[in-house]
Amino acid sequence: MTRSFARELLAPSALLAAAALACGSAAGASSNDPRGVWLRPEGGVRFSFYDCENGKLCAKVVAAQNAEDRSSIGAVILRGATQTGPNHWAGQIFNVEDGKTYDGFVTVDSPTRLTLKGCLWGMLCSGETWTRVSAPPAAHAMVGDDLR
Repeated sequence: MTRSFARELLAPSALLAAAALACGSAAGASSNDPRGVWLRPEGGVRFSFYDCENGKLCAKVVAAQNAEDRSSIGAVILRGATQTGPNHWAGQIFNVEDGKTYDGFVTVDSPTRLTLKGCLWGMLCSGETWTRVSAPPAAHAMVGDDLR
């Protein structure tokens, strides 16, 4: 049985460690630009990273292969991240299951890899590796900056 991305990545236990994302490059993407659509290989969930809140970085779920993950489409999982250094952003990660927000950190490792770290109390963290999608989904690519 496949576990929901929300339970694996956004569950409190996962956010107590570090969240690592790997991203692949889309044509024309800057090597340090997290904006675009990223795929979580396990589960097939896609996330759009986009500008929001006066130039800050946000991310939301835009597509999912598994039926249990589709209810999270549109959920903003990264909120108001500001650039803290070359290839690094810090903001808030929202857990769609418990409704809580945790410290989040994004690092672009390469044009094809991005690391997202979600932490509780600054030391208990969890992460994953994601890849950039070459073409964003037509209907959801960079849609809005609403914060559910």
